[in-house]
Amino acid sequence: MSYALVRQAILDRASLTAIYEDCVRHFSPHMIGKHSNGVPVVVAYQYAGGKPGGLSLSGEWCWYLLPRLHYVRRNGDKWLAGPIAGKPSDAIREIDVAA
Repeated sequence: MSYALVRQAILDRASLTAIYEDCVRHFSPHMIGKHSNGVPVVVAYQYAGGKPGGLSLSGEWCWYLLPRLHYVRRNGDKWLAGPIAGKPSDAIREIDVAA
């Protein structure tokens, strides 16, 4: 269920909200595919919410293992492209969809 929702959000350029590592995350998903260990993974620009160690005020690139991403929903926020620098494209071995 979450895979299809995240995949469609990438195609629609829609932002999402979810729980990951016990923190609420607000993010714009950019890529979905498989990590080197075969687990589905999402590369996203997180622009609000929390994360262990804190989130930069301007946001930052993150990647999430999809099985650990809970309560995923569209949030109606504008989809953010994020800066070109720092995008963790090496987190995905097999890309399914990319914005």
